[in-house]
Formats: sequence, C-alpha cells, structure tokens
Amino acid sequence: MDVVDFRIRFRTEHMLGPWDPDDPAPHFSQYIELYRMRPRLTPLGMPEYIEMMRAGGVSRGVVCGGSIEDNDHLMQVHEALGEADPFYYIAGVHPKYGVRRNLEEIERCQRAGFLGVNVSPYIWGVPANASVLYPIYAHCEAHNLVAIVHGSLHYNRFQSMWLGDPKYMDEIAMNFPGLKLVISHAGNGFGVLPLAVAQKHPNIFLEFSALWPQYLPEATLRAVNSYLKDRCLFGTDYPLVEFDRAVEAWSEAVKPEVRELFFSANAERCLFGDPR
Repeated sequence: MDVVDFRIRFRTEHMLGPWDPDDPAPHFSQYIELYRMRPRLTPLGMPEYIEMMRAGGVSRGVVCGGSIEDNDHLMQVHEALGEADPFYYIAGVHPKYGVRRNLEEIERCQRAGFLGVNVSPYIWGVPANASVLYPIYAHCEAHNLVAIVHGSLHYNRFQSMWLGDPKYMDEIAMNFPGLKLVISHAGNGFGVLPLAVAQKHPNIFLEFSALWPQYLPEATLRAVNSYLKDRCLFGTDYPLVEFDRAVEAWSEAVKPEVRELFFSANAERCLFGDPR
C-alpha cells in the first residue's frame, strides 16, 4: 500500500533542536511525555531515517518548516538526497519577519520546489485569521500552494487554544475559495465544528496526524469513511507517533474502499491538484 504521511519531522540535530528532552521549547515540553517521545528524540541520519520510515509502512512524507533556518536546512537535505528524495517540503514563515519578508521567503522556497506554507497560530500567538497572514493566504491561492494551519487542541499552556479555532478556517475559506487549506490535526478538540467547516468548503482538507482513531469521536470516523472521504489525510507528526503503529491503527479504522484515498490519493490531489 502506498502511504503518504502528511506531517513529519526529520530526526536531524537541527529539526530536533526544540525537542531537546532536557531543555525543550516551552510550547513543546508537554508533548514529550504525553507521546512518550524520548526514544525518538536522538538524531538519525537520513538514510537510516528513510529506511525506518519505509519499514513502518510509509512511502513518502510531507515535512513542514517553522522558520527561515528550517527552510535552509530542508533545502540542504533535499539537495543531498537528490532524485531519491521521497519527501515533499512545506515552508516555514513567521509574523515577526513581516509581510514582505515572508512573501520573499515563500517565493524563494517555491523556486526550490516547496509546495506550501506552514502556519502555527498557537506558537506565534496570533489567530489563524490575523490580517498579517492574509497576504500569505492570498499568495498561496494565487500560486496553487497548500496552506497548512494548526487548527486543533494543543498543549502549549502559554497560548490560547482558540488561536487555531476552526471557525477561523470558515472565514479564511470564504475569502480564499481557491486556497488549498489543510486543518492540521483535523481540528481535534473542537467537536463537530471542523467537520462542518470542511463539509461547507470543498477546498478544506483535514489532516489526522498525532491522533489515534480509537480516541476520536464516532462522528469524526464516520466523516473519514463517508461524506469527507475525499478530503481526509493520513499523518503521524513523527516523532510524536511511530510510523508503523499509526499505519496499523488507521488501516483498521478506515474502510477498505477508502484506504487509498486516506493514505495517498487525497494527499496527491491536495499537493498537486487545483481546486479552482
């Protein structure tokens, strides 16, 4: 089975920097214990990482940057892997850079083959519908780039969980109907609201990384297997969740006739299709 993991991190020293078990970034500290991540927080060379990923049942992965430095690092990895590279790259931006600098950075990443932009309201401390982000959404819509927005429960006790409220995704989708908008972690924690927003807007996708199906509401699993089956995406958010365990759990939760959509086809359409 071909599997595209729509949200992963590399185990390079650079990407693991904020996840140092002894001195983690404040917004990540709780995750380490909650997801029992310590065995997965040691650096791993890219050949070994790819081998481990494929042994876990994942063919390709979508890697999200969080900063300009991350983007530089991802470009270096991509160059080193060459034609054997099994990853798709998403650029990191930040409101602190300012609108012009962010747009310049997105254009630089586009030239390097990146396919979208990663938006992290709960890390930045700005809501997903902040005016400073609208030029980014407009650029993504105009250039058929994906905008991946964290729109779920999070465990950063220093920022409001409402910054990524799925109700903001409704507003964004109304203003940018041609934008490929991915709600990362599928709006988990906000009940049926993200399902309703995705049902309303055909350009919205729900990505299920770092989630175990056995702990999700029945209404969510019903949507994955029926009326939203064309817009749900598999993910692990590795190293939060192990590849093999996630593939196994979701293979059991998703109907056989939906698995190709959930594990790969929807991801390909989201990354390379044009909703306009």
